[in-house]
Amino acid sequence: MWEDTAFIVASEQAKTTAPDGFVLEPDEAKQLLSKLKGIKETLTEMHRKAVNLCGMKTPSQDPSTLAAHVAMVGDGAAKMGAYSYGGGHIDLQIAYVDEFIQRIAEALGMTKSSDQQQAGRLNSFNNRGTTE
Repeated sequence: MWEDTAFIVASEQAKTTAPDGFVLEPDEAKQLLSKLKGIKETLTEMHRKAVNLCGMKTPSQDPSTLAAHVAMVGDGAAKMGAYSYGGGHIDLQIAYVDEFIQRIAEALGMTKSSDQQQAGRLNSFNNRGTTE
């Protein structure tokens, strides 16, 4: 989903546009990254619970209980149950959020790297100005 979306983090001084994506202030990007990490923690906990649900054993061997159990958990072989499908959707959500986190972090990293490069250039310029 995110392969065609660009995230650009730019301060007010260096505002730019992203025709195929988003432009965020550094503080906005950091807040978004923090929220996304919280969402990932929630999804990870949901995944753990889904795995536990899928590991449940049937409480009884009567036909109606077995049928309900297979519908919810699956048969342990080829037939998946509702909890298994739910767990699969959680996996997809985690992958989606991971990709989003990675792209925002990369955009922030580029900003930090660019800021450090600019600071280095400015210091170099200031040092030349004082020695000449």
